[in-house]
Amino acid sequence: MLHQPLLLDPPTRSAAQWAVVVSADALFTAEGIAVVTLDRIAESAGLSRPALDTAFASKDSLVVAALQYRHREWAEGLRRFVAGYEDPRDRVLAVFSYLERCFAEGGYHGCSFINSYGELGRNDPTIAGLAEEHLAALEGFVADLCTDAELPPYLADALTLLIEGAQVEAAIHGTTRPARSARTAAAMLMSVYDRPDGD
Repeated sequence: MLHQPLLLDPPTRSAAQWAVVVSADALFTAEGIAVVTLDRIAESAGLSRPALDTAFASKDSLVVAALQYRHREWAEGLRRFVAGYEDPRDRVLAVFSYLERCFAEGGYHGCSFINSYGELGRNDPTIAGLAEEHLAALEGFVADLCTDAELPPYLADALTLLIEGAQVEAAIHGTTRPARSARTAAAMLMSVYDRPDGD
């Protein structure tokens, strides 16, 4: 880990700060971080520039806050979605159904953490650390699903690769198909560990 963990324990924020964070997240996701100015974020949040500067001391701190928000929204949405399935193996495959739903929402621009790492992470250890932290949390979540489904822990690594790859392809191709393809591949991998009836 390249920094003190930031994603899993974000600070309490005021209503004005949340307005800025949500606006920044939407703009960063759609356009990238570097090209989005603080003036545009303030306008989108319905705040004056001085009010934004009071809420966040720098653009860097706002980028961190936006990634914290994106992690929480994505992870909590995934947990809620997966919890709707009773069978542990269905929960594993439900991860890919959740991806498909995300891809279908329109204007999908890819994983914020993959994008921010590609844009800034090679030169910014904080961004690199946030991306690493997000990926580690996903890997842990998938590993727990595999354990509950009585699948070997190392299968979680392969499933995580399918998840990450599907997000990249969906952003590039602008289609939900990568989620379905990854789900099929995951089902095939899981079938190797099916137990014969009666065993």
